[in-house]
Amino acid sequence: MQSAYRFIDTGTHDAMLNMALDEAILLHHIEGKVPPTLRVFRWDRPSISLGRFQSIEREILQHVCEQRGVALVRRPTGGRAVYHRDEFTYSIVIGKREGVPSGVVAAYAYLSQGLLAALERLGIHAEISDERVRKNPSAACFASSTQADLTSGGFKLVGSAQVWKDESLLQQGSLPLDDRASEFFELLRFPDEDARAEALAVYRTKTTPLHTFAPEATWEQVAEAFCIGFGKALQVPFEPGDVTASEWELAHQLVEEKYSKLVWRKEKVTLLGRDTSK
Repeated sequence: MQSAYRFIDTGTHDAMLNMALDEAILLHHIEGKVPPTLRVFRWDRPSISLGRFQSIEREILQHVCEQRGVALVRRPTGGRAVYHRDEFTYSIVIGKREGVPSGVVAAYAYLSQGLLAALERLGIHAEISDERVRKNPSAACFASSTQADLTSGGFKLVGSAQVWKDESLLQQGSLPLDDRASEFFELLRFPDEDARAEALAVYRTKTTPLHTFAPEATWEQVAEAFCIGFGKALQVPFEPGDVTASEWELAHQLVEEKYSKLVWRKEKVTLLGRDTSK
């Protein structure tokens, strides 16, 4: 019988440590030191995570973020900006040795079964977006549609991005619980206020938060649904566990060397949700 996978709720941390933890888990999984891991977590203050190749100067009003105390961090995965406030964030690390198919699109389709099962437990029927990748002038992740999206009633609910390294992958995703779109768009760069208002209006026709469909769902209930849903979909239970001392040590090292910076050296990686508008 296959051993159980690991489920971790790491609680609340700053943006840099949250991203560093995901990479630390990925690197430990590559080395066979930890099992596949589903992690859920929160942010110590409003934060924007930027896609690996996203242009901060062209798309984010960095000075406004500083004025409002909004943290900025770069993700190891692709895609566009995500606003982390009143939302549920997850990550999963798993690999080919656990049966995940090769290729970012195939792997996402495989893992999306866990997302679908999680939403079903919350009383929401969702489906994988059947749209091809569609560009949107907004820097916001949820303003664009990709094959990495889950929708319900035509509205985007969950946005995810993925990165492969060797035989393992890290997938990160966000499920907004409440509508914070207006304050998020005030942090994004647009040619003028009319363009900002237009982009926000379009955004709200394409996405809606979880509480539209499940108004009473708490963060803790969503976390439980993800743990059970992924276990059901992957046919291996996820059991509560902890971050190892080695993972914590590497995560803090990665904060210092990488995630405390918004500009990285280039690495060869395979991404889902690649932002090619450099």
